[in-house]
Amino acid sequence: MIPLNAPSLGPLEEQYVLEALRSGWITGGPFVERFEREFAAWVGRPYAVACASGTAALVLALMAVNPRRVLAPTYTCDAVANAVWAATRTLPILADVEDETWGLEAETVPRGAALGAEAVVLVHTYGVPARETMQIVEFCRTRDLVLIEDASEAHGAQLDGRRVGGFGDLGVFSPRGEKNLGAGQFGVVVTDRDDWAKAMRQVANNGLPDPTLRYWSTRHGLNFQPPHLSAALALAQLHRADELIAARTRVAERWRRLLPETEFQGSHGTPAWWLTAVRFPPGVTRLLPQDLASALRERGVETRPGFYPLHWLPHLSGAPRVGPFPVAERLLQTLLILPSGPAVTEVEQ
Repeated sequence: MIPLNAPSLGPLEEQYVLEALRSGWITGGPFVERFEREFAAWVGRPYAVACASGTAALVLALMAVNPRRVLAPTYTCDAVANAVWAATRTLPILADVEDETWGLEAETVPRGAALGAEAVVLVHTYGVPARETMQIVEFCRTRDLVLIEDASEAHGAQLDGRRVGGFGDLGVFSPRGEKNLGAGQFGVVVTDRDDWAKAMRQVANNGLPDPTLRYWSTRHGLNFQPPHLSAALALAQLHRADELIAARTRVAERWRRLLPETEFQGSHGTPAWWLTAVRFPPGVTRLLPQDLASALRERGVETRPGFYPLHWLPHLSGAPRVGPFPVAERLLQTLLILPSGPAVTEVEQ
């Protein structure tokens, strides 16, 4: 089987995980503190708060900000909508994406604000910086909207020499198993604001304002504390980030050379390719992407269709929307993700 996205683990990961095991720490611990410090510097923000997963990271960011309504793209992982519901007890206001990098369409943001959005989630899809990032940043600043960059699929991607996650008020990352930086279940939020960083740490520790003061909570919280072993893995992957991103870039570039007549996701800035996505125009194949993925799997090649638009999911069908959604719906019907991991060889491609 040629895997879609196998992680790359080596001697450094083994070294750090063994150190973490021998330290006696299970939750929190020195690797968590070291990862937070180094990751914040890597993104270019003063504060980083590690937690249990990328979804938890987005929940923490939203609970720190406490918006009444949130605008989010409909073409993204349903974890975004789940986090909005968990943090605000409202469904996100859904909007379409642009047709090049598949990031949130800037013209939908004023319309989302008119529907009551006080925060915007901007997703950098499949490792590509969203094409209209700077327009969205500027609008949010002028209208006092909180911008949360969801860089969970784009660790290390850059715009104008700055890493994504460094443009919004907060940046959310998900260095889980199959991402550019893979560490099992793990998440992290970056920000420039000390008050938000403190609020997120408190929420992640069951609402306790002081970790040494047991059982005395002063706000609603959750148990989102980061595992020490995951932090060790994440730190090793961070120390190998340039190597891992370069390997995925080689795979993405080879696909483009091998399939010159195929339409790929557009590029913007300096991507940190997570997944390589291709689009098949209607009529090129008789199979839908979901069927094509099943057929390829029978032949030993793991692929994946695109995201289901969130407004198609039963529990989100009632979400307010800035519609229609022609791009998101077309992506589901035409998009297939090819093997993209750093270990995919030229022979396998």
